Amino acid sequence: MAKILGFLTKTTLVLGLAGLVSAAPNVTVVPLPSGCAGYLNYDNTTGIAGPLRLLADSTGREQDGFKFIPKFAIAVGGGSWGFMVVPATENKTTEADEIVFRCGNDTLQAQLDLGYAGTRWQPLIAAGTPGEAVFGFNLPDLPDPNYHLETDSHAVEGVTQPGVFLGAVNVTTWGFNYQNFTETGEYYFLRLLGPNSQNRATGKPLNPGEFTGYVKITGI
Repeated sequence: MAKILGFLTKTTLVLGLAGLVSAAPNVTVVPLPSGCAGYLNYDNTTGIAGPLRLLADSTGREQDGFKFIPKFAIAVGGGSWGFMVVPATENKTTEADEIVFRCGNDTLQAQLDLGYAGTRWQPLIAAGTPGEAVFGFNLPDLPDPNYHLETDSHAVEGVTQPGVFLGAVNVTTWGFNYQNFTETGEYYFLRLLGPNSQNRATGKPLNPGEFTGYVKITGI
């Protein structure tokens, strides 16, 4: 986990981004069928759902509707790990270069180019520590929790709202945290705002500069 925290803290955090911001509306999380059946474009004959697209949603920022992309790090001993992130500026990803997602083996996966390992369907998780359960893949040195991602819908005053959303442990709200690396540019990494996710230093529910939103799943 030290590798993950070191990667995240070597950044320039923008504190001018409106302090503690909660843009995601207050909703009731309604679990959808487990496994891949809860995803869009589900094929009952193969057990696979897709192709899928993941979008930032209900952030109250310009990032609403931005597509998720990978940010890679290199694990000790070889092999790639990293995060699924939202670019800080308009996502100009072309259709040909767009990251495609699916659900296979009851797990959300992204089709990623892992360099020498080739292009593979990579399982995605929310993992790290309770305070930093980040959205990524192949995250090294993982303590608990290691959340299995699931699909949910939202209800407001008992009325189901349109859309399928990504979450875990009956939580669909994510914290968006600004990062700025010389090598990889500006983006937001996500952490699940689940149990015990408050900032350990301040006791507040969000980190400085962090804002909230959802991960919306659509078909392609």
